[in-house]
Amino acid sequence: MSTALRDTVQRNVALGLRFWDMAAATSLVDGLVVEVFPKANPHARRHALPNPSGIYVAHALAGLRAFECRETTDDEPVDAPWRDAHAGSPSLAATYRIEVRDPRGRYLPIAFDADLPTRGLLSWLAPWLSPPQPIALPGGSPASPQVLLDRIPLFSAPSRPTPEPLAVVRAQMREAGSGRIAAWALLGVEIDGDLVGLGLADREGRVAVHFPYPEPPRTPLSSPPEARSDFRWTVGLTAYVAASSPPPAVSDIPAIPDLADVLAQLASPRAIVDGLVSPVSPRRLEYRMPMTARTEGQPEADASWLLVSPA
Repeated sequence: MSTALRDTVQRNVALGLRFWDMAAATSLVDGLVVEVFPKANPHARRHALPNPSGIYVAHALAGLRAFECRETTDDEPVDAPWRDAHAGSPSLAATYRIEVRDPRGRYLPIAFDADLPTRGLLSWLAPWLSPPQPIALPGGSPASPQVLLDRIPLFSAPSRPTPEPLAVVRAQMREAGSGRIAAWALLGVEIDGDLVGLGLADREGRVAVHFPYPEPPRTPLSSPPEARSDFRWTVGLTAYVAASSPPPAVSDIPAIPDLADVLAQLASPRAIVDGLVSPVSPRRLEYRMPMTARTEGQPEADASWLLVSPA
């Protein structure tokens, strides 16, 4: 009787990504096109593909072949390939660009940099902090984590159908006075002083903010209890827009936003112009009714815009 011998081939992975659907509060996101390439060589693109756990994994990245094929011996720690890739001379580590698109149109595109290889899931760090570190996203709930650690946020496209049973606030934003379109700006929705949703505008300033409905407003007790579905909430809005002087031309607006630039806008809140004439009606969200936010009192040709206060 002969015994078959099998060789075990070790392959190291330079990048693993988990995404976070900001609307549906889930990491189970399929159908994305994720391209990874060295910043110094944009033509050397490779695709990161999802594994059965929904983690997008990249193989055969340019410049990391030696790392991927590096095998460990019995007396080496399991993280030796990653440690040696960064500590070697010359170092194999480099900055890579990651671009994320959704051919199914559910999410807006996003791009960001990462130093690879990285062991385990990529933990995105805010590059404007010293040292770079995770940041806390405003709002959040038990189902939607506030701290951005090992998940890359995905913001809904304005054309995305509202996932059940969520609420939605839609708007198209531009800056009052200059008329600058608030491309890739953030819009926060507040109810009772709490930020309940955060959305990203597209290149034309259009945004859809999806979030769970708050608890229904309390009603007087009655006997028997009265069935109701006409709940309403007063909504507040805050825009987060990067300062730009002079405003960029439309041709200068990037086709895909940078995640660092998007989230850095959280440090630049802007008030919303509720109306150009008085009195101004409060904004009301009705249960199971999509809400469209506009600035009142504008000329008919501009009536659909939500105006953001200048910086």
